[in-house]
Amino acid sequence: MREIALTYSLSETEFMRAARVLWSYEAIGDRGNMVVAIFCTAIGPVLLLIGQPTGWLFLCAAVFFCVLTWARNVIWRKAYRRMEKYRAPISVRLNDGVVSTQSAQGSADLPWTFFNSYAETPDYFFLTAPKRSLSIIPKSAFVTEEDIDQARTYIAAHLPRKKMRWT
Repeated sequence: MREIALTYSLSETEFMRAARVLWSYEAIGDRGNMVVAIFCTAIGPVLLLIGQPTGWLFLCAAVFFCVLTWARNVIWRKAYRRMEKYRAPISVRLNDGVVSTQSAQGSADLPWTFFNSYAETPDYFFLTAPKRSLSIIPKSAFVTEEDIDQARTYIAAHLPRKKMRWT
């Protein structure tokens, strides 16, 4: 099989969009959190009005989901700003043996065994690695649909697919 080479950049906006897609894939994303918060905000006062103290639990849950959404966005945005690799274009080469990367952070030839699993969404490939490391590959970086299919073949042959939750 032939090697796939691509170059792309991720702005902070694009990175956060990819992060939200990953959160929705792995658990409940921002929209899901807000739906739960709105539901809890609506139910909590009703329960309190009919004399049920459990209404406070619903109100606390609403606050929790709002804070969780805000904090997750703040933490990931700060992480993006600290990462050197996003300050210049990222070049990736995928082949049967390794994933080669070159960025502002440096160059690396990573064996497929370096990664734990992958996730695929309509717009991204996510390669997860130990210590909460993550490689985001936007599908818009590929030249042709055939290149996306070839990349999918390489990735699926070497890594288990991460289970999709909730969405």
